[in-house]
Amino acid sequence: MPIAIVNKQSRHRIDRPAIRALVSGILDDHNRGEAEVTVVAATDAFVHRLNLAYRGVDAATDVLSFGAPARSGRRAARRAADAGPEPVLGDVVVSTDRAAAQARERGVPLRREMLALVAHGVLHLLGHDHERAVDRRRMALLERRYLRPAPKGSR
Repeated sequence: MPIAIVNKQSRHRIDRPAIRALVSGILDDHNRGEAEVTVVAATDAFVHRLNLAYRGVDAATDVLSFGAPARSGRRAARRAADAGPEPVLGDVVVSTDRAAAQARERGVPLRREMLALVAHGVLHLLGHDHERAVDRRRMALLERRYLRPAPKGSR
């Protein structure tokens, strides 16, 4: 499964192996282990521009998810059915500036906050949301589960 990690900022160190392992685990758990995901670590300014361009929100945010466009038309639907699940799931863009500020506020390491935001973004790509209270609880449970350290001896 191709997991690309793109670093578009230079202020904060990102833990590529941890991000890759997290995304891989979430995808495997959702039976999407072959899906392609790109994680982008970016500045607040970069995320702000994306948020304005794609969501009409004139502000930075901590994480954005962009699902790959679905195939359309009868022929494309037939090809998709033959090929199985769509190989490209989408992109997750994390503001490292926002992650650093939130980590300080919460008293957690930046690495943990980054992983939490990546998990949140990937869950969105997989169709989870937090519009209703029940969905917020489910998504929060999933995020906590994926951020739990692996038991000793399992690595």
